[in-house]
Amino acid sequence: MHNPLVHVSIWVEKMLSLQVYNVVVAVIFLSLILILVFFLQKKLRVKSEDRNLQLAYLFITITAILIHSRFMFDSNIEVIHSFEYSILVFLIFPFTRRFGAAILYTLPFMLFDEWYQCSVLYPFLDYFDLNDIMMDTYGCGLTMLVLMILGVKGNINVKPFWQRIEFISLVTLLVVILIAVKLCFIACYANEVCSNTLLVMNKGMVSEPFFRLHPTHHLWFHVMKPAEAFICIPLLHIFYFGLDSLRKNSA
Repeated sequence: MHNPLVHVSIWVEKMLSLQVYNVVVAVIFLSLILILVFFLQKKLRVKSEDRNLQLAYLFITITAILIHSRFMFDSNIEVIHSFEYSILVFLIFPFTRRFGAAILYTLPFMLFDEWYQCSVLYPFLDYFDLNDIMMDTYGCGLTMLVLMILGVKGNINVKPFWQRIEFISLVTLLVVILIAVKLCFIACYANEVCSNTLLVMNKGMVSEPFFRLHPTHHLWFHVMKPAEAFICIPLLHIFYFGLDSLRKNSA
């Protein structure tokens, strides 16, 4: 459904103008966030050992979504990624019964989704959109937080997070990707392409500036570089692994 929805979004944007469309999307999104917080307020008012940590996670996640939407997307409608993957993680959670693990196991779907977009749907795109993966993860984290605040019980894993299967899976995936980069199956930039390269993550050069100007929207935004993503995405997942530690404390 990605391609048809993109066409619908472009049609609405042309009808309203980009500026109006961005405002409409921002108002709708902020309204949904306020409704969510209002819906959760009774649960959040109940004193518990981990209430402050839940509030901190909720505040950090919502703030990250807002900042990310402002500086790392060329259009506010991209925030829809957080809603799409919130559905996926909700469906995966019953199979894991651990909040951090459910978020991690959406990651292969995110990677495949972005590969499909840049290689099949839109081969003219000049970068693998790592910005989307960050937003996908925020949406997953928000959903797991809502379930936790509503009282959904996850399986308690007494092991430290670095001994859990989800952390081992995350490290394994990162090592496989880094090996693929080292062997040149994945090229981070166009000037690093080899004869055996299967994926170019950014068709620009390493010296690309921190902010780029969108050619049609005329907005400045940041495209996450592969080196940034190799650090930020694993750290974000480790951050959400902490949700299962909250369940351990409150059990």
